[in-house]
Amino acid sequence: MMNTKSLSLTILTCGVLVLAEQNAGAWGQGHRLIREWAVKRLPEWQRKALGEENLRRLCVDYKSLQDQHAGGKAPELDTYCKIPDVRLSLHDVNPPEKSAQAALWFLERIVQNLHAKKTDEAMKFLGVLCHWHEDPGCPSAHSSPITEAQLKILIPPPKDKARYNFLYGAGGIADIGRYEIPDEEYRPTLLGRTPSEIALRLCQRQRQLERNAAAHIVPLVQDMMHGDGSLAAQHRAQAALYNAKHIADVIHSVLCLAHDRFVNAPQREQRLSEWLPDSMKKRAGHPYYVTGYLVNQAMDAKRKLHLLDLSDDSQAGYGFGTGAPFAIDYTLAPGNVFARFTCRVGLHETAGKDGAVSFAVMANGKELIRTKPIRKSDPPFRIDVKLPTASTLRLSLVTHAEDPANSTANLVVWAEPTLHPVPAE
Repeated sequence: MMNTKSLSLTILTCGVLVLAEQNAGAWGQGHRLIREWAVKRLPEWQRKALGEENLRRLCVDYKSLQDQHAGGKAPELDTYCKIPDVRLSLHDVNPPEKSAQAALWFLERIVQNLHAKKTDEAMKFLGVLCHWHEDPGCPSAHSSPITEAQLKILIPPPKDKARYNFLYGAGGIADIGRYEIPDEEYRPTLLGRTPSEIALRLCQRQRQLERNAAAHIVPLVQDMMHGDGSLAAQHRAQAALYNAKHIADVIHSVLCLAHDRFVNAPQREQRLSEWLPDSMKKRAGHPYYVTGYLVNQAMDAKRKLHLLDLSDDSQAGYGFGTGAPFAIDYTLAPGNVFARFTCRVGLHETAGKDGAVSFAVMANGKELIRTKPIRKSDPPFRIDVKLPTASTLRLSLVTHAEDPANSTANLVVWAEPTLHPVPAE
């Protein structure tokens, strides 16, 4: 029989382990919940190809290899957690160029090991890749657009909780308590048909995960500090669900690539309005001085919102409403996925009669096209430009106002901005 001292030590040890898993800088228990939810949604042929034991290891044994490796504590994991000639965090969103290199490296090793029938090795690399795409999806330090100190100013804790961390480390509130990921039906989506396509989508998706998770931080912290925690649990569950769908797509896409079996393929064209830009420059004045640009709608000089109606009464199905001067920048890495960019450009129907704007598309600092000044009386102009092939493609949509001071008249529409892929061989 275990004596009292030994029993107390055992209980303490178990408590520390649970606390360490639940209160890490991002998901603790969430890693396993997300992974198991995703694996259950894989097509039957993929589950059969890997086998239940390999799927179990992916969800349990290999869910947090980079956490074990952190601080040089497990040099035997260097093989899976150190990417040659690339320094980046396997927990956070990194610059696109580094993310692309790392994603391609993981994809190559997973596919190589699966082809060599080294499924267990493949699961280790896949486990690290999944964890890297789970951390930014947690409402935590990895996804916060503000610091811990700023968050405590915005939502000051009550006195009895002043010692708690909001997002960081042991004692943090990002992934504690009990919650379950909603048991929804989901069919995984293919992220691409080539390693470059998948790597590019992974980079963009990871940024969207971070944005989605950040939206849960304030209500989650508010409820943990001043509520009963039930609303916080709902936010954790919703963030985990969004994350789990992405992880299902990741695993599904990797296995489709490894088996050269592409099903449930999406449109290969990409609506640029569904991407997150890197930056917005040359900010226009009133009425866009705060918002900068709007997705799938426009704002008139009185700050009323409108559909993307162009001056010829045609309507854009998707796109941007902006003022001028203005520029929206995107970084695409790898930069060899898309061959062409198309859109229509013109003034919005609410633009002033004196508005006059020219539109330019730039790639890696080179102007691919610049229209003549377009006025409200002019029909929309169709842009169709060939994109250069490069390891990294920096794309900019730029508006130049003839009279920058006349900001209330220069209201413009980038209609149906679309990236078209390199034709399949």
